[in-house]
Amino acid sequence: MGASREAGDERYHPCPGGRHWGPRGAAGILPWAVTPDGRTWVLLSHRSPHVQAGGTWSTFGGAIDAGETPWHAALRETSEEIEGINIRPDALVAGLEVPCEHGCGWSYTTFAVRVRGTGADDLPRVRVAPGRAAWETAGLAWVPVGRLAAHPGLHPGLRAAWPALRRLIRGRTGPGE
Repeated sequence: MGASREAGDERYHPCPGGRHWGPRGAAGILPWAVTPDGRTWVLLSHRSPHVQAGGTWSTFGGAIDAGETPWHAALRETSEEIEGINIRPDALVAGLEVPCEHGCGWSYTTFAVRVRGTGADDLPRVRVAPGRAAWETAGLAWVPVGRLAAHPGLHPGLRAAWPALRRLIRGRTGPGE
């Protein structure tokens, strides 16, 4: 999710509509959990003002490195950005790949991954991970699924992908939220 100050930076993918972070695309994880009362929640990242689309709320993720699959990039990026959730590499996930609307060949793949709290009645306790990527994330918030579409400052990519992601999550929880 980092940004460069040079227009021709090779860390970006060129696009007629601008440029995208990650020459091979990008991927992220949208953690979700169900509390004992049956409510479904998603965990959002408040993007630092120092990254592309800074100040918006989005998934945890970033550029796909050479030799990585989107799933492995999403796992790596998430572990660099937050602590407090355990996502196994073999976790059951639902993925959604959204290609750039300008047809430039770039895409963002979001994996909706169910996580569990540490206790019987709570959401996982999370925090911004310390280390070299800590500057990318300004904050974290668990948001009820039913309120996500109206969440202020939602990243445009997540806003566009949300109806499909919500269907993926609902398909794994049933109609209740």
